[in-house]
Amino acid sequence: SIIIRTSVAMATYNGAEYVVEQLESIRTQSMPVDEVIIHDDRSTDDTVAIVEKYIREHGLERTWKVSQNPKNLGYAANFIGAVKETEGEYIFFCDQDDIWVPDRVEVMVGQMEEHPGILLLCSEFESFVSSPDAPSVPTWEQKQFRRDHSLEHLPYEAHNLFINCQGCSMCIRRKFWQEVENRWYPNWAHDEFVWKLALCRDGLYVYHGVTLRRRLHSNNVTMHKMRDLPERVRFLEDLKKSHEATLVFAESLSMSERDCRLLHRNIRATQLRIELLRDRKVWNTLPLLFGYADCYHSRKSIPVELMMAIRG
Repeated sequence: SIIIRTSVAMATYNGAEYVVEQLESIRTQSMPVDEVIIHDDRSTDDTVAIVEKYIREHGLERTWKVSQNPKNLGYAANFIGAVKETEGEYIFFCDQDDIWVPDRVEVMVGQMEEHPGILLLCSEFESFVSSPDAPSVPTWEQKQFRRDHSLEHLPYEAHNLFINCQGCSMCIRRKFWQEVENRWYPNWAHDEFVWKLALCRDGLYVYHGVTLRRRLHSNNVTMHKMRDLPERVRFLEDLKKSHEATLVFAESLSMSERDCRLLHRNIRATQLRIELLRDRKVWNTLPLLFGYADCYHSRKSIPVELMMAIRG
């Protein structure tokens, strides 16, 4: 029988244009991966046929598996489904359109084996553009990059409640996944889910080295800004729900009253933001500005959301 140490969970959807480059970068890793689980979310192009052909041509049928969902699940549920099927000690999240650097697996597994406290390890990336209308990497994210190959532990603090890395850079430890997998609910973004719960478990780390090349193009799911008011409200409703689920997890761990209060404050702040936008309660801006400013990922959102509420 094959001993599975490293697993890759890949979600695909209409990725025919770029997926082979990603598959090739996984297959040719300096530390070979033991298992690749690919879930396709009802692509309408040739993604599945292309992946099947790649697996067949390289004789990977024993360890690489591709399946198509019976119905479209959305990207979060598609990812979670792939992760649930993995068996490895280290589980790498993988998008369909990036390119892994040749030693990504070797470096990240090395870090996790050297530091058993790591439950979720993120990394830096370098970006490249594949279409003229591609979104740009946010400035705040680029400022965090050190490129010095250091390992940073992210403590349980207000600014770390907001996911600060790309899900495609993540690797999680199986024992952590087994602890939290039943905490996931439909539509909770898979990367935010593991980020928040790893933060509560004091196992959230960032490796400050480039382990992948992030492709930027018009179809990037997570990188477009939310200037549409109903879309912004939906985002905040989802954020509040995830804060509430994280609080339930924190309480199950008997985290301190101070730590739980941080989540209560963020839940309250998010509710005030929802009412500001949905119900035009512009006076909510005052308590948000003077009492909950630390409950924003970026304080620039305060005047932005006020203007959105005024304009309707």
